[in-house]
Amino acid sequence: MSESERPLEPNSTSGGGPPLQEEHPEIDEDDDTNEEEEIEGDGDDDDDDDDDDDDDDDDEEDSDEEEDFVASLPPVIRKRVDQLKELNQQRGAFMEDYLKERAELEKKYNKLCKPLYEKRRDVINGSADEGEGEGDDEPAIASGSDGAEEELVANNDNDNERVIGIPEFWTMAMSNIETLEELVTERDNECLNFLQDITCQDFDNGLGFTLQFHFKENLFFTNRVLTKRYDVPNLLIEDEPILKNVVGCDINWKDDMCLTYRTIAKKQRNKKGKIRHVNKKERTGSFFHFFSPPKLPEMQDIDEEEADAIEEAFDHDYDVATQFRSYIIPKAVLWFTGEAMESALDGVFEGEDSMLSLQMQKQMQSQGGATGGNPFPPPAGGSEEPECKQS
Repeated sequence: MSESERPLEPNSTSGGGPPLQEEHPEIDEDDDTNEEEEIEGDGDDDDDDDDDDDDDDDDEEDSDEEEDFVASLPPVIRKRVDQLKELNQQRGAFMEDYLKERAELEKKYNKLCKPLYEKRRDVINGSADEGEGEGDDEPAIASGSDGAEEELVANNDNDNERVIGIPEFWTMAMSNIETLEELVTERDNECLNFLQDITCQDFDNGLGFTLQFHFKENLFFTNRVLTKRYDVPNLLIEDEPILKNVVGCDINWKDDMCLTYRTIAKKQRNKKGKIRHVNKKERTGSFFHFFSPPKLPEMQDIDEEEADAIEEAFDHDYDVATQFRSYIIPKAVLWFTGEAMESALDGVFEGEDSMLSLQMQKQMQSQGGATGGNPFPPPAGGSEEPECKQS
């Protein structure tokens, strides 16, 4: 198994502010002749070829060891081992048929559920409100609008206003799953109030899925849909998932509205004593780092501690995706009301071994981890930070 297919564990806030231009009194010593560092790419292709050769050599060594072991067995045992291999091959053929049929079954019932999810979306966003309270002339409050929560509370005391849809539905549902709640800052909440729907599109072959977050027009970015794609070859098998590839998306932030980084103004003095003003990006905590997944470096270039940290980052990342795919999307209303959380907690205290109950037990035993509870760590030392795109 390659490092990029390392097994993952089963599915298991701080307030933010808008990007500010801040000046810090400190002055950094800097040589203005080294304002930008360039990384030469010459020789990369040769390095890749060498890596492939090393992998092939390792595979050949493993195969030779297996052959040596089988050759060392008595002839009568080797014959029986061959019989077992034939049986295993037959089982493999059955499993291929099983996975094809299960993928079709998943596809069938996902298709049946899709109209239900679309109706849910209409209720949440107010499209299904037509016909309710006909004849009323009260002004309406839009779901996801600024101050929706305060207006909703006021409406409970005064029925002179009618609420459209269910304001803050998705943020409330997410807040009842600790894995998600700990990622969302106050500033993120303002943006997530524009979230209209969360959907999941499974691959036709059953080997992965794509999460889709649908937003209405908002103050923060121009995207209408943010996506996260996961290639999981054994998604439909009851084994630890093997994550083959993860692809996020670029968020086109509007000017001065980036939630993942902020720009700070600093003074720098070069060797000649000349002071200049520079702008630097500073990473901020945000749920939206989820759409910039961790990248797997060349494993020969990192030590064991770094490899463990990367594995944990991928574990957390897939764990967050699973919360959406397996819990939030199919049972959104129960997470909004908190009933699903109560059910999961009952499973924890009653000793049930459901996937979510086991996960909540782990969360109760240990908060966060090596990454401090944030599954989306900053880029590895020395690597370039992703651009915070402004439109």
